Amino acid sequence: MEDLQLVLFVLGAIAIVAVLVHGFWSIRKQQPRTIKEQPRTPYAMSPGRRDAEGFDADGIGEVRVRKLAPDDKKSEPVKASHDDTFSLSDEPKVRRVKERQEPVLESRADAAPNHAAHERRGHDFRHHEEPSPSARQVQLGLLDDLDQEPSQGELYEEINASVADYDDDYDAYENQPASVDRAEAARVPADQGQAAHSAATQAEPQAKAEEPLPDPRDVLVLHVVAREGQVLAGAELLPCLLELNFKYGDMEIFHRHEDNAGNGKVLFSLANMLKPGTFDPDTMEQFNTHGIVLFMTLPCHGEAVMNFSLMLNSACQLADDLDALVLDGQRQLWSDATKAQYLARIRANA
Repeated sequence: MEDLQLVLFVLGAIAIVAVLVHGFWSIRKQQPRTIKEQPRTPYAMSPGRRDAEGFDADGIGEVRVRKLAPDDKKSEPVKASHDDTFSLSDEPKVRRVKERQEPVLESRADAAPNHAAHERRGHDFRHHEEPSPSARQVQLGLLDDLDQEPSQGELYEEINASVADYDDDYDAYENQPASVDRAEAARVPADQGQAAHSAATQAEPQAKAEEPLPDPRDVLVLHVVAREGQVLAGAELLPCLLELNFKYGDMEIFHRHEDNAGNGKVLFSLANMLKPGTFDPDTMEQFNTHGIVLFMTLPCHGEAVMNFSLMLNSACQLADDLDALVLDGQRQLWSDATKAQYLARIRANA
């Protein structure tokens, strides 16, 4: 009986050991293999990641290891190239940029005025034609006369006096002979013919150079003044001038050119009515004045009647936008009689 118990004890122990061994073996089999035991294949070298030429999706090729020659081993360590791996201790290579050759100017003396014009006040304004010395002298004289501008009270006294005389002037204008109207009507076809002729001249491949203007013989002046007790604000004035295609330029005043973009000859100009008569685009937000003056010299570039009509329309548009008044050169209210006088002055200087 005791022998049977011993045999059963031994068999039970063997069974327990077998179960334990089998359990440890099953657990070991189900565990994932460690990183060290797995075959390490780089991501870039895995199958299907490179094309036939050995480049991956980012266009990076395989790392090439260059063997050193016997002479190279004695020299300093080879620095990483574009194909070799690099470390943080390697010095970055500086790429030498080829210097750009600047164009050679034919004449530095000719480029000096243009350079000075572009540097004025740091504004990026296009270069425009400079006025002739005689026309510039007339403009300077007109700006000097701004010293004699009356005070606002005296100005409105003159305006009120001109309103009282307006009816008499208008009656005298109505009683004038109709020769002025007929002459103006007869001039319209001639103006159209001249416009067609000028267009045909521009279409020619080789146009003749424009002849310089003679010395100015007359100046047509228009004033746009604020109403009594008011001023013209620069913040409102500047957008109106830009909308009417005025361009800030020579003598620090605004000019109206032949082209709406500000190119070509100057047709007429616009200045501050108060001395010194200039503007500063950088401080237009804080600027205010009692009035502005538009002036055009005779003779002028292009058709004088068309230029005067453009100047008059600009003055009227500014007066409407700024709630101001349009005055003539004598600071009287603008009227049809004054317009006829200005047209007569234009014909006299044609």
